[in-house]
Amino acid sequence: MRWWSPVLGNRRAAGVAVLSLGLLSQALCAPADINAQADGHDAPEAAPVSLAALHLVSSELPPLIFARGSGSPGALGELLQDLGLELGQNLQASFYPFARAIALTRRGPGVLMAPLVRTPEREKLLRWVAMLYQNRYVLYGKRERWLQLPPEADLQAARVVVLRGAISRDRLRGLGFMHVIEEADYPRILRRLDEGTVDFVYAAEPTFLGALQSAGREPAGFLEGPSYDTREVWLAASPDVSEPQLQQIRLALDKLKRDGRYAKFLQKARLKL
Repeated sequence: MRWWSPVLGNRRAAGVAVLSLGLLSQALCAPADINAQADGHDAPEAAPVSLAALHLVSSELPPLIFARGSGSPGALGELLQDLGLELGQNLQASFYPFARAIALTRRGPGVLMAPLVRTPEREKLLRWVAMLYQNRYVLYGKRERWLQLPPEADLQAARVVVLRGAISRDRLRGLGFMHVIEEADYPRILRRLDEGTVDFVYAAEPTFLGALQSAGREPAGFLEGPSYDTREVWLAASPDVSEPQLQQIRLALDKLKRDGRYAKFLQKARLKL
């Protein structure tokens, strides 16, 4: 393959936050009696709904969510902890690789996962609680190797590394990229870029920039290429989680939006709706 200008640990990793959720310990109370209200009588108050213990599982995606170090658990980690408090839970995260987190969510029982891109392939495999923010996916190469990007045809022949389990693999293959390589986490991805065994990485912008920050690297060391996708990022649930359960989580998230904690999360993480 001919280029224009060649010049550019953790076993736990990247991509997501997962909550393990048990069944509701009480069923939702029936709606208030409309006829009683019409007769001038007060409708009985709904009994409070309590949730069984929630278990938060996440992939480390600094600065969004991560286990240790300055700034942990990250902006998304803090938001999910606040969500747990609104649900009466003390959420302590356990961390898994991204593809493993998706597998746990599909299997259940009672699992929530965030962040996760909603795709047609995943649509019927999971339940979707709420959209959290949007991600722009970008092709990056090391600036020391690339003075400028190759033409599109040469890009499609390049070796592009993506996060295992992310949407990037199938998306790039659909665009005609011939050599799409998966790695379990961003430390491995950065190492492959350093070794020159891959040419580019295609990644969600905030996630990749966070990986650079975590590794003590400057974004200026990377050349930004084309973006082929902007996707909504969701809080998802395993198939067994019922609609009443999902509604309780949505109501708790709505409260975080009303009192400003959700806006604070977006600002801190430099994300957009």
